[in-house]
Amino acid sequence: MSEKNIPTWLSHKPIISVDYESKDAYANDAKFLSIGKSTWDIDDISAKIWRKSDSRWSRSSEEMPLWRVLDLAKLVIATIMGKKSSLNETVINSDDIEFLHDFLNENMELYLPRLKEIQGLLVPTSNKDDSNIIMPNLFSYATSELSQDAFFAWLINWADDSYIKKDESLCMLGKSFLSLLTNIPINEIHSINVGRQWKNIDIWVEINDDTFLIIEDKIETCIHDEQDLRYKEIVQEEYKDIRNKLLFSYVKTGNESLSNLKEIKDHGYKTINRKDILSILTQYKGNNVIVIDFCSHLQQIEDETNNYKHKPVKDWGWYEWQGFYLELESRFSTIKDNNDAKWDYVSNSSGGFLGFWWHFKKNDEVTIYLQFEQDKVCVKIEYEGDNRSEIRNKYHDILIREAHKFQASIERPKRFGSGIYMTIGIIPSKNIFGDGCINIKKMIELLEKYELVIDNCVS
Repeated sequence: MSEKNIPTWLSHKPIISVDYESKDAYANDAKFLSIGKSTWDIDDISAKIWRKSDSRWSRSSEEMPLWRVLDLAKLVIATIMGKKSSLNETVINSDDIEFLHDFLNENMELYLPRLKEIQGLLVPTSNKDDSNIIMPNLFSYATSELSQDAFFAWLINWADDSYIKKDESLCMLGKSFLSLLTNIPINEIHSINVGRQWKNIDIWVEINDDTFLIIEDKIETCIHDEQDLRYKEIVQEEYKDIRNKLLFSYVKTGNESLSNLKEIKDHGYKTINRKDILSILTQYKGNNVIVIDFCSHLQQIEDETNNYKHKPVKDWGWYEWQGFYLELESRFSTIKDNNDAKWDYVSNSSGGFLGFWWHFKKNDEVTIYLQFEQDKVCVKIEYEGDNRSEIRNKYHDILIREAHKFQASIERPKRFGSGIYMTIGIIPSKNIFGDGCINIKKMIELLEKYELVIDNCVS
């Protein structure tokens, strides 16, 4: 079809048009895209999608003002990228959120090239040589938890009423952050006294005359040796007759297993994640470079964590694997009655890996479970007896036999181990991940088949 065939006699008057019939993905019902003089006002410009049914131009053709087209694009891009746009969108039907995410994942090959082209079009031609230059960020160098403690303590200190005339935007940001940590309304936060490293507690805050808050702050590491319970006991002992309200917050700017966070919540801490903090920092309208740098630093981690959705598995790094594991863990927790999924870093002589393990099934001899070792998926057994080689070989044979019944491909490990935890089978990575970007929904359906194999093995 030629551009000459686009109607010029209807109310919308095209100025620029695209012959779209061959570009319309799998729908093929849109014939043209155009920008031109609008139907409602000849002095206004609109965008139009032209559809044709039989020999007539369809009334279902859409025409929208340009700003509305761009706002719709913002909504679509934010949803694909797992972000929140400035439009402040809300979830209307939470039951269909998983369906939406699955649909986006399954059709990513349609969206990704278009997103990359949009990104390229937004780079000014004269500045293309500078487009890859990243401005120095303070928090690329101040990477320790002590540095992050200092930033949080500094920001919280700004919440004191005495600073509102010095820098109102920074004072209100401090109040918003403290409200996030404590659930205290912003207008009820007045006086602040903040410090660090009291009895090994990362940050402590006296708020007004009645509240005491402690913050356990982590980046990549996790709570260990029940330190959260110890710190809580210290505060309850020291402040029981001094402050009416004792509050406890756990702040994690890296990624952490949902099962870990649930345990910390059960210990009486309010857990704050990176998204929570970004929701506060991105509302900041001031120009303080420390705040801007910290917000940019967290956003970079957030973006890298979500890159697994549209980045080939072979290109995944530390944060992409964590994002993938968080997605799996979240989905398993909603579809399984007895969720035992968890992930963490596993150290070994080869340099270690990020592992994800789930579906633990026991019988009188062993526990069998499944484990991701990043792009390697293993069937493992746990056995503490003496005759480990005999038990390992026995269950490897059972595994291969049961896998054959389900037509589930499982390979023999290159080398058998003889420890308490032993790999008895390897699921070919291509079966699970495919060749490019992942399809989470299809992957989980396939993993469920391997779970049935494990169920048969233990029974």
